Amino acid sequence: MLKRQLGTLFLVTCLILTTVPAALGAPSTQSSKVVTVAGDGSGDYNADGKADDVEINQALEFAANNPGTTVHLKGPFTYDISDSLRIGSGTTLEGDSSVVIKLAKGLPLWGSRESSIAEKKAMLMIRGSSASDVTIKGFTVDGSQSDYYPNIRLGTSSYNMATLIGVNGLTIQSMTFQNGCNDAMLISKSSNVMIDTVTVNKCGHDGVYAYHVNGITVKNSKFINRTNSSVRLDSVTDGVMKNNECTTSGGGYAGLELQGTLKNIEASGNYFHDLDAPAVVHLNTKETNVNINNNRIVNCG
Repeated sequence: MLKRQLGTLFLVTCLILTTVPAALGAPSTQSSKVVTVAGDGSGDYNADGKADDVEINQALEFAANNPGTTVHLKGPFTYDISDSLRIGSGTTLEGDSSVVIKLAKGLPLWGSRESSIAEKKAMLMIRGSSASDVTIKGFTVDGSQSDYYPNIRLGTSSYNMATLIGVNGLTIQSMTFQNGCNDAMLISKSSNVMIDTVTVNKCGHDGVYAYHVNGITVKNSKFINRTNSSVRLDSVTDGVMKNNECTTSGGGYAGLELQGTLKNIEASGNYFHDLDAPAVVHLNTKETNVNINNNRIVNCG
Protein backbone atom coordinates (compact mmCIF):
# COMPACT_ATOMS: atom_id res chain seq x y z
CA MET A 1 0.00 0.00 0.00
CA LEU A 2 2.79 2.38 0.93
CA LYS A 3 4.53 1.70 -2.39
CA ARG A 4 1.30 2.51 -4.28
CA GLN A 5 0.91 5.79 -2.36
CA LEU A 6 4.51 6.78 -3.03
CA GLY A 7 4.10 5.96 -6.72
CA THR A 8 0.94 8.07 -6.95
CA LEU A 9 2.69 10.97 -5.18
CA PHE A 10 5.61 10.75 -7.63
CA LEU A 11 3.29 10.87 -10.67
CA VAL A 12 1.36 13.85 -9.31
CA THR A 13 4.61 15.71 -8.60
CA CYS A 14 5.85 15.09 -12.16
CA LEU A 15 2.54 16.33 -13.58
CA ILE A 16 2.75 19.54 -11.56
CA LEU A 17 6.35 20.19 -12.64
CA THR A 18 5.55 19.72 -16.33
CA THR A 19 2.46 21.95 -16.30
CA VAL A 20 3.81 24.89 -14.27
CA PRO A 21 5.76 26.53 -17.17
CA ALA A 22 2.70 26.44 -19.42
CA ALA A 23 0.55 27.86 -16.66
CA LEU A 24 2.99 30.73 -16.31
CA GLY A 25 2.63 31.54 -20.03
CA ALA A 26 6.27 30.86 -21.01
CA PRO A 27 7.61 28.23 -23.40
CA SER A 28 8.02 25.00 -21.45
CA THR A 29 11.50 23.74 -20.68
CA GLN A 30 10.79 20.68 -22.81
CA SER A 31 10.24 22.83 -25.92
CA SER A 32 12.52 25.75 -25.07
CA LYS A 33 15.09 24.75 -27.71
CA VAL A 34 12.68 25.84 -30.43
CA VAL A 35 10.26 28.75 -30.07
CA THR A 36 7.93 29.70 -32.88
CA VAL A 37 6.74 33.05 -34.17
CA ALA A 38 3.62 32.77 -36.31
CA GLY A 39 1.11 34.93 -38.11
CA ASP A 40 -1.80 32.53 -37.75
CA GLY A 41 -2.05 32.45 -33.95
CA SER A 42 -0.31 29.10 -33.54
CA GLY A 43 3.06 30.34 -32.26
CA ASP A 44 4.71 30.86 -28.90
CA TYR A 45 4.77 34.49 -30.05
CA ASN A 46 2.08 35.70 -32.46
CA ALA A 47 2.46 38.46 -35.05
CA ASP A 48 -0.28 40.31 -36.91
CA GLY A 49 1.53 41.77 -39.93
CA LYS A 50 2.19 45.15 -38.30
CA ALA A 51 5.39 45.99 -36.38
CA ASP A 52 6.15 42.28 -36.13
CA ASP A 53 9.67 43.10 -34.95
CA VAL A 54 8.11 43.40 -31.46
CA GLU A 55 7.10 39.73 -31.25
CA ILE A 56 10.21 38.47 -33.06
CA ASN A 57 12.47 40.42 -30.71
CA GLN A 58 10.59 38.98 -27.73
CA ALA A 59 11.42 35.51 -29.05
CA LEU A 60 15.04 36.54 -29.70
CA GLU A 61 15.33 37.90 -26.17
CA PHE A 62 14.13 34.56 -24.82
CA ALA A 63 16.73 32.83 -27.02
CA ALA A 64 19.50 35.15 -25.82
CA ASN A 65 18.67 34.20 -22.25
CA ASN A 66 18.58 30.50 -23.17
CA PRO A 67 21.59 29.84 -25.45
CA GLY A 68 21.08 27.06 -27.93
CA THR A 69 17.53 28.13 -28.75
CA THR A 70 16.16 28.29 -32.29
CA VAL A 71 13.65 31.00 -33.14
CA HIS A 72 11.52 29.64 -35.98
CA LEU A 73 9.48 31.98 -38.18
CA LYS A 74 6.43 30.13 -39.45
CA GLY A 75 5.21 30.62 -42.99
CA PRO A 76 3.66 31.42 -45.26
CA PHE A 77 3.71 34.93 -43.82
CA THR A 78 5.23 38.34 -44.46
CA TYR A 79 6.54 39.86 -41.24
CA ASP A 80 6.48 43.67 -41.18
CA ILE A 81 9.71 45.07 -39.67
CA SER A 82 9.76 48.63 -38.33
CA ASP A 83 12.84 48.16 -36.13
CA SER A 84 15.96 45.97 -36.10
CA LEU A 85 15.80 42.29 -35.22
CA ARG A 86 18.60 41.75 -32.69
CA ILE A 87 20.18 38.31 -32.47
CA GLY A 88 22.21 37.16 -29.47
CA SER A 89 24.81 34.49 -28.79
CA GLY A 90 23.94 30.85 -29.26
CA THR A 91 20.86 31.70 -31.32
CA THR A 92 19.54 30.37 -34.60
CA LEU A 93 17.02 32.55 -36.42
CA GLU A 94 15.39 30.43 -39.09
CA GLY A 95 12.26 30.57 -41.20
CA ASP A 96 10.21 28.51 -43.58
CA SER A 97 11.06 29.17 -47.23
CA SER A 98 7.70 30.97 -47.54
CA VAL A 99 8.67 33.56 -44.90
CA VAL A 100 9.54 37.14 -45.85
CA ILE A 101 10.65 39.81 -43.42
CA LYS A 102 9.91 43.12 -45.07
CA LEU A 103 10.97 46.64 -44.16
CA ALA A 104 7.91 48.64 -43.13
CA LYS A 105 6.64 51.72 -44.90
CA GLY A 106 7.28 55.30 -43.79
CA LEU A 107 10.22 54.79 -41.43
CA PRO A 108 12.64 57.57 -40.47
CA LEU A 109 16.01 57.37 -42.20
CA TRP A 110 18.28 54.57 -41.01
CA GLY A 111 21.94 55.53 -41.51
CA SER A 112 23.48 57.87 -44.08
CA ARG A 113 26.64 58.29 -46.08
CA GLU A 114 28.20 59.99 -43.04
CA SER A 115 27.34 57.11 -40.68
CA SER A 116 30.05 54.92 -39.19
CA ILE A 117 29.70 51.19 -39.71
CA ALA A 118 28.34 50.81 -36.18
CA GLU A 119 25.67 53.39 -37.01
CA LYS A 120 24.43 51.61 -40.14
CA LYS A 121 21.13 50.44 -38.69
CA ALA A 122 19.75 47.36 -40.40
CA MET A 123 16.90 44.90 -40.42
CA LEU A 124 19.16 42.21 -38.92
CA MET A 125 21.68 43.17 -36.23
CA ILE A 126 23.54 41.69 -33.26
CA ARG A 127 22.15 42.07 -29.74
CA GLY A 128 24.62 44.10 -27.71
CA SER A 129 28.18 44.80 -28.78
CA SER A 130 29.21 41.23 -29.66
CA ALA A 131 27.96 37.67 -30.02
CA SER A 132 29.13 34.15 -30.79
CA ASP A 133 27.62 31.17 -32.58
CA VAL A 134 24.86 32.88 -34.54
CA THR A 135 22.99 31.23 -37.43
CA ILE A 136 20.54 32.89 -39.83
CA LYS A 137 18.88 30.64 -42.37
CA GLY A 138 15.98 29.73 -44.58
CA PHE A 139 13.94 32.88 -45.32
CA THR A 140 13.82 36.07 -47.41
CA VAL A 141 14.80 39.59 -46.38
CA ASP A 142 13.08 42.28 -48.48
CA GLY A 143 14.42 45.82 -48.16
CA SER A 144 11.31 47.39 -49.77
CA GLN A 145 13.33 49.82 -51.92
CA SER A 146 11.09 49.78 -54.99
CA ASP A 147 7.91 49.54 -52.90
CA TYR A 148 8.37 52.16 -50.19
CA TYR A 149 11.74 53.92 -50.65
CA PRO A 150 12.17 54.58 -54.38
CA ASN A 151 13.59 58.04 -53.72
CA ILE A 152 16.46 56.80 -51.56
CA ARG A 153 19.72 57.07 -53.48
CA LEU A 154 21.22 53.60 -53.64
CA GLY A 155 24.57 53.04 -51.94
CA THR A 156 24.26 55.87 -49.42
CA SER A 157 24.39 53.60 -46.34
CA SER A 158 20.65 53.81 -45.71
CA TYR A 159 18.44 50.91 -44.61
CA ASN A 160 20.95 48.04 -44.65
CA MET A 161 19.41 44.59 -44.70
CA ALA A 162 22.04 43.13 -42.30
CA THR A 163 24.75 44.85 -40.26
CA LEU A 164 26.52 42.21 -38.17
CA ILE A 165 29.39 43.44 -36.01
CA GLY A 166 31.50 41.61 -33.44
CA VAL A 167 30.47 38.03 -34.18
CA ASN A 168 32.68 34.98 -33.64
CA GLY A 169 31.03 32.11 -35.46
CA LEU A 170 28.41 33.36 -37.94
CA THR A 171 26.54 31.22 -40.47
CA ILE A 172 24.18 32.68 -43.08
CA GLN A 173 22.65 29.90 -45.15
CA SER A 174 19.86 29.35 -47.68
CA MET A 175 18.78 32.99 -47.53
CA THR A 176 17.52 35.50 -50.09
CA PHE A 177 18.24 39.23 -49.77
CA GLN A 178 16.32 41.37 -52.25
CA ASN A 179 15.19 44.86 -53.19
CA GLY A 180 17.47 46.72 -50.79
CA CYS A 181 18.67 50.32 -50.50
CA ASN A 182 22.23 49.48 -49.41
CA ASP A 183 24.33 46.46 -48.38
CA ALA A 184 22.71 43.04 -48.13
CA MET A 185 25.25 41.77 -45.57
CA LEU A 186 27.75 44.11 -43.91
CA ILE A 187 30.03 42.11 -41.60
CA SER A 188 32.72 43.78 -39.50
CA LYS A 189 35.10 42.96 -36.64
CA SER A 190 34.05 39.33 -36.90
CA SER A 191 35.62 35.91 -37.34
CA ASN A 192 34.73 32.42 -38.54
CA VAL A 193 32.01 33.48 -40.98
CA MET A 194 30.27 31.11 -43.39
CA ILE A 195 27.92 32.34 -46.13
CA ASP A 196 26.49 29.44 -48.11
CA THR A 197 23.74 29.10 -50.74
CA VAL A 198 22.55 32.69 -50.54
CA THR A 199 20.86 34.74 -53.27
CA VAL A 200 21.33 38.51 -53.39
CA ASN A 201 19.01 40.10 -55.91
CA LYS A 202 19.22 43.86 -56.47
CA CYS A 203 20.56 45.18 -53.21
CA GLY A 204 21.61 48.82 -53.10
CA HIS A 205 25.35 48.39 -52.59
CA ASP A 206 27.50 45.30 -51.87
CA GLY A 207 26.07 41.81 -51.60
CA VAL A 208 28.68 40.89 -48.97
CA TYR A 209 30.83 43.64 -47.49
CA ALA A 210 33.44 42.14 -45.14
CA TYR A 211 35.47 44.78 -43.31
CA HIS A 212 38.18 43.76 -40.83
CA VAL A 213 37.15 40.11 -40.79
CA ASN A 214 39.31 37.12 -39.88
CA GLY A 215 38.06 33.98 -41.60
CA ILE A 216 35.18 34.24 -44.07
CA THR A 217 33.92 31.87 -46.75
CA VAL A 218 31.34 32.83 -49.38
CA LYS A 219 30.28 29.88 -51.50
CA ASN A 220 27.54 28.40 -53.67
CA SER A 221 25.71 31.71 -53.89
CA LYS A 222 24.24 33.94 -56.61
CA PHE A 223 24.66 37.71 -56.77
CA ILE A 224 22.73 40.00 -59.11
CA ASN A 225 24.39 43.41 -58.87
CA ARG A 226 22.82 46.77 -59.49
CA THR A 227 24.98 49.28 -57.56
CA ASN A 228 28.36 48.02 -56.33
CA SER A 229 30.03 44.61 -56.05
CA SER A 230 28.89 41.08 -55.34
CA VAL A 231 31.56 40.46 -52.69
CA ARG A 232 33.85 43.10 -51.20
CA LEU A 233 36.74 42.07 -49.00
CA ASP A 234 38.40 44.98 -47.22
CA SER A 235 41.17 44.25 -44.71
CA VAL A 236 40.42 40.54 -44.51
CA THR A 237 42.57 37.59 -43.45
CA ASP A 238 41.72 34.02 -44.52
CA GLY A 239 38.98 34.77 -47.04
CA VAL A 240 37.53 32.31 -49.54
CA MET A 241 35.12 32.98 -52.40
CA LYS A 242 34.25 29.87 -54.38
CA ASN A 243 31.60 28.40 -56.65
CA ASN A 244 29.49 31.56 -56.84
CA GLU A 245 27.71 33.20 -59.78
CA CYS A 246 28.05 36.97 -60.13
CA THR A 247 26.13 38.97 -62.72
CA THR A 248 24.05 42.15 -63.01
CA SER A 249 20.51 43.37 -63.54
CA GLY A 250 22.01 46.48 -65.13
CA GLY A 251 24.62 48.66 -63.46
CA GLY A 252 26.78 47.70 -60.53
CA TYR A 253 30.50 47.05 -60.36
CA ALA A 254 32.72 43.99 -59.90
CA GLY A 255 32.17 40.40 -58.90
CA LEU A 256 34.96 40.55 -56.33
CA GLU A 257 36.29 43.84 -55.01
CA LEU A 258 39.53 43.70 -53.02
CA GLN A 259 40.67 46.54 -50.77
CA GLY A 260 43.03 47.24 -47.91
CA THR A 261 45.42 44.74 -46.33
CA LEU A 262 44.61 41.22 -47.49
CA LYS A 263 46.22 37.95 -46.43
CA ASN A 264 45.44 34.39 -47.49
CA ILE A 265 42.65 35.08 -49.98
CA GLU A 266 41.39 32.55 -52.52
CA ALA A 267 38.81 33.06 -55.27
CA SER A 268 38.18 29.99 -57.41
CA GLY A 269 35.42 28.19 -59.27
CA ASN A 270 33.31 31.34 -59.64
CA TYR A 271 31.32 32.31 -62.72
CA PHE A 272 31.53 36.04 -63.45
CA HIS A 273 29.47 37.22 -66.40
CA ASP A 274 28.01 40.34 -67.99
CA LEU A 275 29.41 42.70 -65.37
CA ASP A 276 29.97 46.38 -66.14
CA ALA A 277 33.39 46.25 -64.45
CA PRO A 278 36.21 43.68 -64.48
CA ALA A 279 35.32 40.46 -62.70
CA VAL A 280 37.93 41.15 -59.99
CA VAL A 281 39.24 44.58 -59.05
CA HIS A 282 42.09 45.55 -56.70
CA LEU A 283 41.75 48.97 -55.05
CA ASN A 284 44.68 50.25 -52.95
CA THR A 285 45.55 46.80 -51.72
CA LYS A 286 48.46 45.37 -49.80
CA GLU A 287 48.32 41.67 -50.63
CA THR A 288 49.95 38.54 -49.20
CA ASN A 289 49.11 35.11 -50.63
CA VAL A 290 46.14 36.23 -52.74
CA ASN A 291 45.19 33.58 -55.29
CA ILE A 292 42.64 34.15 -58.07
CA ASN A 293 42.35 31.01 -60.20
CA ASN A 294 40.09 28.70 -62.17
CA ASN A 295 37.24 31.18 -62.52
CA ARG A 296 35.02 31.48 -65.60
CA ILE A 297 34.81 35.08 -66.85
CA VAL A 298 32.44 36.02 -69.71
CA ASN A 299 31.64 39.49 -71.06
CA CYS A 300 32.94 41.54 -68.12
CA GLY A 301 34.15 45.15 -68.47
